Amino acid sequence: MASIRFQPEPSDGFYHTLKSRVQAYFAQEGIPRYATPEARWKAAFFAGSFGLSYGIILLVTMPLFLFLAMWFLMGVCLLLAAMSMVHDAAHGVFSARPWVNAVLLHFANLVGGDGYMYKYKHTVSHHAYTNIPGLDIDLEQSSLVRVTPFTTSRARHRLQHWYMRVLYPFYILFWVLFRDFSYYRRAKIGTATAHHAAVHWLTLVASKAFYLFYLLVVPAAVLPVPFWHIGLGFVCMHLGSGVVAMFALLANHAVEDSVFAVPNADGLMDCSWGEHQLRTTDDYSPDSRLVSFLFSGLNHHVAHHLFPRYCHVHYPAITKLVRATAQEFGLRYRHNSLFGALGSHFRLLKKLSSC
Repeated sequence: MASIRFQPEPSDGFYHTLKSRVQAYFAQEGIPRYATPEARWKAAFFAGSFGLSYGIILLVTMPLFLFLAMWFLMGVCLLLAAMSMVHDAAHGVFSARPWVNAVLLHFANLVGGDGYMYKYKHTVSHHAYTNIPGLDIDLEQSSLVRVTPFTTSRARHRLQHWYMRVLYPFYILFWVLFRDFSYYRRAKIGTATAHHAAVHWLTLVASKAFYLFYLLVVPAAVLPVPFWHIGLGFVCMHLGSGVVAMFALLANHAVEDSVFAVPNADGLMDCSWGEHQLRTTDDYSPDSRLVSFLFSGLNHHVAHHLFPRYCHVHYPAITKLVRATAQEFGLRYRHNSLFGALGSHFRLLKKLSSC
C-alpha cells in the first residue's frame, strides 16, 4: 500500500480553530494537560480494589458462588484500573514525568497484557490510521467477526451478530492468552515494519508466566479447594473484564454510522487528519459523569483522537469545544447512549453478516 497522506489542514479550518480554542482554554484555566489529583486517586482506588479482591480470595473462606463472584469483581476492577492509567500512560500524558508513564504502562504486564505492545500498536497503527482497513490493527481483532465492509465475508459471519454476544465477554481472556503473541509475530503494524528487541520478547513471556503464577499457582497452593474452582474463578475474572470491555471499547469506531475510509491509488485521503478523526470516531454518553469516571474518558473518544496528548480527565471540557466547533463548520459530531451504542454495534454486525 502506498504511504498514506491526508489533505492539508486549512489554517482557518475546523482542526486549527479547535486546537487554538483548546489551548486558550487550558491557558485561561491555568491547568496542565496531565492527570489531576482526582485522576491519580481514582487509578490508585481501582488498582487497590483489584489487589484487595485478590487478597480476599486468598484469605477468606466463602461458598463457591461468592468465590466466583469475587473473581468476577476482581476482573471488573482489573480493567477499570487498566483504563484509568495504562491508556494515558501509553500516550505519555498521565504524568509530566516520563518514568512515571513508563512504570504505569507496565501495569498492563502485571494484569496479563503487554504494555510495550499495547503502546506500539495503539499509537503506530490505530491512532495514525483510524478506521483505515488494512492499516488500523483494531479492525482486525479476529477472523470470527467482520466489522468493516472491506473485510472478506465468510459463511460463519452470517450469525456473527448472535455468537459474538457470547464470545465478546471472553475478549480479555483471548487477549491475555493469544492476542499479544499474535501481534509480536506480525511482519507489519500499520505501515511500519515490525521488529521487536529480545528484551521485549523476554518481558512478554516472563510477565505472562508471572500472571499465571500468582492467579493460578498461588491460589492452588494456598486454598483448600479443588483446582477446578480456581480455574473457573480465573475464567470468571476475565468475564468480568470482558463485560466491561464490551461496553467500553466496542462502540467508538464500529457502529452503524461508522466511516471506514480508504485512500485513493496514490495514498491520498479525501480530507484532513483532524476531520478524519471526527468522521471515524463516535462518543457514547458524553454527558454522563459516571460513565466518564468509570471508563476513564473512553466515552469521549472524539476528543481523545483529536487530542491524544491530553489526559482523559480533561476530555469532558474538550468535548464541549469539539461539539461547538464541529457545528460551526457544518461537521457532524456523532454520539449515542451507552446501551444505544452497544446495540448499534450489533446492528452493524448484522448488516455485515449478509453482504
